[in-house]
Order: sequence, then C-alpha cells, then structure tokens
Amino acid sequence: MKTDIHICWTMDCEATQRAINDAALGMRAVRGFVSVISEAKLHATLFVLPGDAVAYPSLLRDLDPGRFELALHVHPQEEGYDDFCGAYPAEMQRRIYDQAIKKFADAVGVRPTAFRTGSCSANDATFPVTAELGFECCSHSMPGRNMTWLRSNWVSAPQHVHYAHPANRLLEGGLDLVEVPITTDPDSMLWSGSHPQDLRVELFDAKNHRYMIDKVLAREKARPQPIKAIVALTHNTFEYENPSDFRRQTLLQMIADLAELADKHHVNLVPATLSEIAAAYRAAAPAQNGPPWRAGC
Repeated sequence: MKTDIHICWTMDCEATQRAINDAALGMRAVRGFVSVISEAKLHATLFVLPGDAVAYPSLLRDLDPGRFELALHVHPQEEGYDDFCGAYPAEMQRRIYDQAIKKFADAVGVRPTAFRTGSCSANDATFPVTAELGFECCSHSMPGRNMTWLRSNWVSAPQHVHYAHPANRLLEGGLDLVEVPITTDPDSMLWSGSHPQDLRVELFDAKNHRYMIDKVLAREKARPQPIKAIVALTHNTFEYENPSDFRRQTLLQMIADLAELADKHHVNLVPATLSEIAAAYRAAAPAQNGPPWRAGC
C-alpha cells in the first residue's frame, strides 16, 4: 500500500509591494500559475497581500474554490509599519493582522482562514496571535532559516505538520492552530548558512530541484506523523503566463519530477490546499487529545 503525501503549491501574491509595484505583472503571474496547477489537477494556496487583493479582486474571486484557496499574507511595511512581523510584540501584531484581515475581506468578500507572514518573519507571539484572530492554520515557518535581519529565525523548528505552541515558535502542541511548514532541507544551507534550500520555483533550475524532491519524498515517507506534506512555493512576480518563461518551465518540470519520483518511492501524492492539509491533520490528531509527537522526533 502506498504512503500518502500531501502536496501543496503556494504562491505569495505581493506584486503591489513597493519594490515591485506592478499589479499587471501580478495578475499575469496568477493567471499563468493557476493555469499550470489546474491542468496538472493539483491544488494551491495563494497567500495574498491586502494590496494585491484590492488591486485585482475579481481575478481572485473567480478562482475555483475547490482547487484554490485564498489566504492572507502580510508585510507590515506595506501597511504603513516600519519592520517585519517578528519585530513586534503581541499587541502590535494583533493590530497589524486585524487591519490586514479587514482589508483583505473587504476586497475579496471572504475572511481568510490561513495565513503566512511575509518573509516567514515571526517571534514567540506570532502563533498565539494567529490563533486568537481565528485562523485555523498557517505556514509561518521555514525550518532552518536564520535571518535575523528579516526577524525570521527557525533553526531546529519542526519540519512536519503540527499544532503550534502558545509560548515558543520552535516547539509544538498546545494551540488549536495547525502549522504547515514550508518544505526545506536544513542539511543544504545557502547564503552563508542563513537559508535552507527550499522548493521555491525561482530559487534553482529544475535539475537542482529534482535532487531535493527525491530527498524530501524519502524523508516524508519515513515520518511517523499521520499526515505527511510537501509545501512548495513561488511568487507572483514572474511571467508565468508566458510559455517560454524559465520559471514556468521550471514549475512544469518540478510537477513532472514529483510524479515520476513519487512512483520511485512508492508514495501517493495527494493534491491539497493548506487548509485541506490542516483538516486532514485535525482528523488524524484531534487537538483536544494533544498531538502525540514533540519537536525533534
């Protein structure tokens, strides 16, 4: 019997941020990404800045809700603040995220239930604030990342799906909030040891991604946790609508390699949004019973 591994493709939609300021590019990228994901019969979660939600709400509202999830993405600097999420205490984070939720919901007509902070920036207040605001799941963590200038420190964070901890972002259990980490390989560190290799489409070519896909499929299959997941990512700042675009070609090859290597490892890839992964985890490990695994296992 094949082992199930959930596969979630994610896109951080942030084309309206000041460094890019190109909503038209963002729309093209979303359309191209959605086309590829739909044709491959996969699922994806789009983490959307409030500014992007305001810039092209019709495009987002028209996405197939059975295949695409709209989730919140926040870079405080784009909302009038000075620093990354992980620089702020609980009260300020609550204010920043609450304002972003309202702006997002007013634009697309739905309140988000999943959330990813910009640059995976967080501190020990981030998970409890996320839970207090009613989010059911999040993807804040990038295990192995050590970028203090982004307020993004995830050395030794759990690499698997888990309930978040109320007091320590590197531990698990205690909150009714499912954290679904971005898939990384902390054994392969980049940028002077500050960033782990991840499945970010634009980070490498398809050949390099294939080596990591092979490794993480074997790793996930061996995990003792009931729900196994791979979370890949990209941004809506590339010409995914253009068939000759290098990133689109890389995405297509990554999808093909995942399918091929899944057969090699005798696993079944289950297309899923972030919330679908969280729902599967809740069903397998009810929060009231407490998750039976701890960080480091």
